[in-house]
Amino acid sequence: RIWVPLKGIMNVPRTLYFALCSLLMTSCSSFEKEWNQSVAEYKAGNIETPAGPWVGSWNTTTNGHMGDLRAIVKPSPARNGEYSFRYHATWGSFFRGTYQVDFPVIRRGSTYQVDGSKSLGPFGRFGHKAKIKGHSFNATYSSDKGDLGTFDLKRP
Repeated sequence: RIWVPLKGIMNVPRTLYFALCSLLMTSCSSFEKEWNQSVAEYKAGNIETPAGPWVGSWNTTTNGHMGDLRAIVKPSPARNGEYSFRYHATWGSFFRGTYQVDFPVIRRGSTYQVDGSKSLGPFGRFGHKAKIKGHSFNATYSSDKGDLGTFDLKRP
């Protein structure tokens, strides 16, 4: 057996590693389709803050890791007052992935406040607190693995 280490997760057999990569690539292609649609709707004036496309970067202050980040925000079809945040992040030159979380959003004047957490399975519990106002989406995030960082996003 050949084992491929994945930092911060666990050691997995090579077959499982490649299956995971294939799943992430499929998820990324569906993200691209949804991203292009969201950008077109935003540019046509059909989307208002906090919904729609966001683009920028993430930075983990505890270890210096960083990358590009895009988000598509939509009202949650499951829960009133919550929004779905679908993120697409890059790590280095080769790794990309998407994940989705639904968090409550509270409007205070022209500012939207987001505060929530969710288990991401083997990646641990993830949470973020964000302020979205106009063309600015700034957040701090943390994980139960000890990661702390920021998202800085704007409209495309």
